[in-house]
Amino acid sequence: MPTRMPRLTRAILAAAALSLAFATAGCETLDKMNPFGEKEKKLPGPRSAVFPEGVPGIDYGAAPPQPANSTYYEPEPTAPAPGAGQGAAP
Repeated sequence: MPTRMPRLTRAILAAAALSLAFATAGCETLDKMNPFGEKEKKLPGPRSAVFPEGVPGIDYGAAPPQPANSTYYEPEPTAPAPGAGQGAAP
């Protein structure tokens, strides 16, 4: 017969997990938490700008384009068809 975890134990585990999550989220950087102690090395070679004059095809003075669905228009109401809505003729 499997035993159930008591509510108090479950609550304590949840509180511990939440406190660990909040403590980790409050850190500015997680670089110091590297368990293997490895440092990232920069690749050798000179550094230069990829596009020194700016990205080709981009006009930096223009307004950004709007999304395709940004121009929503309300449909205009249509007039009812003649004779629609009237009772049957006697």
